[in-house]
Amino acid sequence: MISHHIMCKEEYGGGFNYDKTVISKNETHCILDEGSMVDWIAKRHREVGGGTTGILTCKLYDALQENAPQLVFLNYKQIDNLQTLLANKHHCPELLDELPIKVNVANEKEQKIFLYDGNENKGVVRIEDWLEAKGPLMEWALNLRSAASCQAKTVHMEDELFGCPDEALKVTSESIKKW
Repeated sequence: MISHHIMCKEEYGGGFNYDKTVISKNETHCILDEGSMVDWIAKRHREVGGGTTGILTCKLYDALQENAPQLVFLNYKQIDNLQTLLANKHHCPELLDELPIKVNVANEKEQKIFLYDGNENKGVVRIEDWLEAKGPLMEWALNLRSAASCQAKTVHMEDELFGCPDEALKVTSESIKKW
C-alpha cells in the first residue's frame, strides 16, 4: 500500500511537489491530486518500487528448490506469535515482557485520504476505492509487473499459506514443486 498518510505530511520530502500533490488537508482529511499520485506511482518511489513480483521470481523459486534452506513464509499479522515462539525456543523469556514488538503507526491515524481528479462535477474519491478501481489498469499501463515471473507459483503459495490456521508455511523443495 502506498504511504499516503506520509504523503499528507508537509515535512515529507519524498521526491514529489507537496504544494501540487496535497490539495487540501486538515486533522481528519487529506485530498491528493490524482495526476500527481499517478506520476508518483509511475516513478516507483519507495514501497511502490518493490513488492512480491520483484522478489518472488522464478530465479528465487529455483534457488530455494536447489538449496533447500530452512525457510518459512508467514503472514505479517502473525509476527507476535513468531516473536513469542522464538523467545520461548531460544530461552529468552525476558523478551516476552516486551512483546508485542510490532508497531503500526498508521493504524492510529484517523485521517481519511481522498483523490481529486480535477473534475469539479465528480468531487473526490477515497484512495482505497480509487486503487481498487484503477489499480489493475494502472499496473498494466505503467508496466509495473515488468520484472515479474512465476506469479502462478506465488498465487499457489499464498493459497497454501492462507489455508493454514496459523498462516505459516514451511517451504520445502517438495512444496515448491507443487506450486
